[in-house]
Amino acid sequence: MASTDLPLPLLGALLFTLMGPVALMPLFASVMAGADRARRLRTALTAAGVATLTIAVAVSVGAGAMAGAGTSPSSLIIAAGLILLLTALRASLGTGGGQKAQPTTAPGFMPIAIPGIVTPVGVAVLIIFVSYFPSTADKVAIMGVVGAIMLLNLAAMLGARLFMERVGAAPLLVLGAIFGVLQAALGVQMIVSGITMSGLI
Repeated sequence: MASTDLPLPLLGALLFTLMGPVALMPLFASVMAGADRARRLRTALTAAGVATLTIAVAVSVGAGAMAGAGTSPSSLIIAAGLILLLTALRASLGTGGGQKAQPTTAPGFMPIAIPGIVTPVGVAVLIIFVSYFPSTADKVAIMGVVGAIMLLNLAAMLGARLFMERVGAAPLLVLGAIFGVLQAALGVQMIVSGITMSGLI
């Protein structure tokens, strides 16, 4: 993020690991176990819509607050790095809580959309990106990436039952571990880049 050009591949990779289908598929399959096809479709569409709307509102409010606070670009990069690093370490060390999601009367809202898709760290990273790249064109591009991730999530939810029956959770666990290492590495790189940009080193 040391460049002034919006790094869409980096953003896409981050959102895929933080809000993408790898953790969503087993959650959706578990919560919607026993549901018929029509209910799974309605729930998936609701979850994707609620998640997209929630992200848009949260990022808009959060970015506005960050702009009012007058944060520097280097501090935004360091903050993003710290968030990624701490999240990755928390997951790798097994301190993520391990709570099993319970079905609700409106699973498309909770727990699938929130916090299944709209994770706090994912929203935080988006707020930082929008604050660092505040132009209208960049904001449109960022929301375009969000939209692409939501389409992937929708496809993953619709195929979650078949995937879990035919393949199982093992490949997703391996991918999750790999993503955790990548998140930690990206977090360290962002912290170093932010400190360098600030002139401290």
